[in-house]
Amino acid sequence: MCCLSIYKTTDNKLIFTHNRDEQISRQQSSKHLAPVLINKKVVWMPKDAVSDGTWIASDGQKVGIILNGFDECHVKKTYKASRGSIIPAFFEAYDTDKFIAVFDPSGYEPFTLVLYEGRKKMILYGWDEQNKHIDVLDLDKAVIFSSSTLYSKSVKYCRSQMFSKFVSQQPDENEIWQLHSIEGADHKKFLNVKYNEQIKTVAISQIVLGDEAIFHYKSLTDNLGIKSICL
Repeated sequence: MCCLSIYKTTDNKLIFTHNRDEQISRQQSSKHLAPVLINKKVVWMPKDAVSDGTWIASDGQKVGIILNGFDECHVKKTYKASRGSIIPAFFEAYDTDKFIAVFDPSGYEPFTLVLYEGRKKMILYGWDEQNKHIDVLDLDKAVIFSSSTLYSKSVKYCRSQMFSKFVSQQPDENEIWQLHSIEGADHKKFLNVKYNEQIKTVAISQIVLGDEAIFHYKSLTDNLGIKSICL
């Protein structure tokens, strides 16, 4: 249940900024940004204590980010595994093409997965419980995604229009972080939201890939502030 924006700055920094919209209790028990060794590479990710999975990760070159649901809201049922296990599987696969070839999404709840591989390409991988939907994303085109399990098509459209207008002012990573941080009740205008008494934006992550790679992370359910890691 999330929101993700992707934007390339005028100085060629690629910026992934992600709001985790989730049950407050799950964020409070989550393990904050920490390193995990996968295929002899250090991958940084926050981890959910319920599933032990993650919603965003990077090793400084590759990036994996997942959102709940695909194009339409779906009816929940019992699934074979948590979607949080998908991103670690991507990093275990060495490259994107191999991951797409070997990963079987059947039995997983619908998801929207963004996979970026070191300046080579960025893939949108969607799963609707019946079919895979795989597209190549334009690295130079700003885009914003919102989870179909929380946000209607009209909300998604308004957010897309808002983000397009926002990036026309050529913001930097700090201004994009601020956009994701401002709280508001109108889901069409604000990305940091309270959905109901149990679900709200509980964490903000930002991965900046340029001359150096930096991972910024802030949990909104504690007072620890922003943690920034050079990848």
